[in-house]
Amino acid sequence: MEMECYKLQTRKQLTPRYKRGAGGMNKFFDYIFYRVYKQYERWREDYPYPFAEGVVVVIQGFLVYSFLVVLTFFDLFPKNIEIGGKIPALLLLVIIYLINHNRYKNRFVEIINAYDKLDDPNRKRKGIFIVVLIIAVILFPMIIGVLRNNFNYDF
Repeated sequence: MEMECYKLQTRKQLTPRYKRGAGGMNKFFDYIFYRVYKQYERWREDYPYPFAEGVVVVIQGFLVYSFLVVLTFFDLFPKNIEIGGKIPALLLLVIIYLINHNRYKNRFVEIINAYDKLDDPNRKRKGIFIVVLIIAVILFPMIIGVLRNNFNYDF
């Protein structure tokens, strides 16, 4: 294993080697993981890793759920799942957790160090965007559910 984790591209930009070839969504979720990890570290949490991983799992789970809600708008997915919606949702979250745990368990220190080395002038803006994303991703399916169940809107 190489000891050098970074390849200098420009004077201000360092790119971690593990990220070459990684998709944009992986980088996006890595950044969310990093920001949540650092926030829990600032709150003097002894072990912030599970909290950061949990937030990423919740965001990804709600993104999948929001995508399925959008598919119901176009009748590509059934609106009412009679098979027991809680069990498939829990199974989906467990699968997402296992994928993320496998991804982050050995590399979370490398991810944290990679983002610590970057000096990002848009850090506050990205932090606000992450909070807005979390709120929007959770509220969107809830609002659609309330409209469908309480006000009989059929989207």
